[in-house]
Amino acid sequence: MKYYFVLNPKAGKGSHSEELEVRIRAACEKRKIPYEIYMTTGVGDATAFVRKICADEANLPARFYACGGDGTFGEVVNGAVGTVGASVGVIPVGTGNDFVRNFSPSDAFSDIDAQISGEETRIDLLRCNDFYAVNMINIGFDCEVVKKMSKLKKNPLIPSKLAYIAGVIITLIKKPGVNTSISFDGSDFVNKRYLLTTFANGSFCGGGFHSNPYSSLTDRQVDGLLVNNVSRTKFVSLVGSYKKGTHIVPKNDDVLKNSKYEKVVLRFPQTQSASIDGELFDFDELSIECVPSAISVILPAGVSSPVCSEKAETLEV
Repeated sequence: MKYYFVLNPKAGKGSHSEELEVRIRAACEKRKIPYEIYMTTGVGDATAFVRKICADEANLPARFYACGGDGTFGEVVNGAVGTVGASVGVIPVGTGNDFVRNFSPSDAFSDIDAQISGEETRIDLLRCNDFYAVNMINIGFDCEVVKKMSKLKKNPLIPSKLAYIAGVIITLIKKPGVNTSISFDGSDFVNKRYLLTTFANGSFCGGGFHSNPYSSLTDRQVDGLLVNNVSRTKFVSLVGSYKKGTHIVPKNDDVLKNSKYEKVVLRFPQTQSASIDGELFDFDELSIECVPSAISVILPAGVSSPVCSEKAETLEV
């Protein structure tokens, strides 16, 4: 089996690639295992590289490690999904690194030796039209925050960990929402306006916001959080609990709803941006459905498998 390390040299403001490459080479050569380090050259390149390797059965089985953020990991997953003998892992050197927060201890994902010794387990994916999300889809306020954050991350004076919070503050001035016609599990379409929506496989977004505390990578469902178009004052009062994952409580029933689905379809009156694993895409219509046990992921030695949380309340549309 060969080990492929797909390294995004721009992840985390590009400050980790050289040091990470040294650590990868040292760990692999110590174990005398076949490996290759591939430096991506732009958006979509990681997917293309992994697909090319997987297209030749002589290259399999193989392990592909995404060395970057959630977006890089998503690209590697989309390149490997559906290939028998291909498994994927992530070495988090991005800004948010939200996927690894679903596991404990999450810092083990940065240990190259633990990665190489890791075991494989299968998790669900979310099919988004014709490609896949690993962690989270954000539409509305959160998506606009991602747009602002992508610009803020380029500013050397703003620490990466503060980029999301700064994006929230700036976006709050305009308080954008989303108009959509939405259907849950084949129900009739209903016109709604939300401040934000999240459709989750994992539980975290925005660099540690516990937006979907009932979500699980293995529960075979889409976890949907829908927040009504509330006032700025009300939204600000919720940010702290949204960060901690304590926002889904009875006193907030008039503000937000959370439930699980097999499939959600959204239609938009005009082209709408969505953040999928931290990367921005535009849609007129978006179909989101869970694909159970769709991909084999590598868990570093000592990391526990994701555990399904208790069921969320049933959503009343």
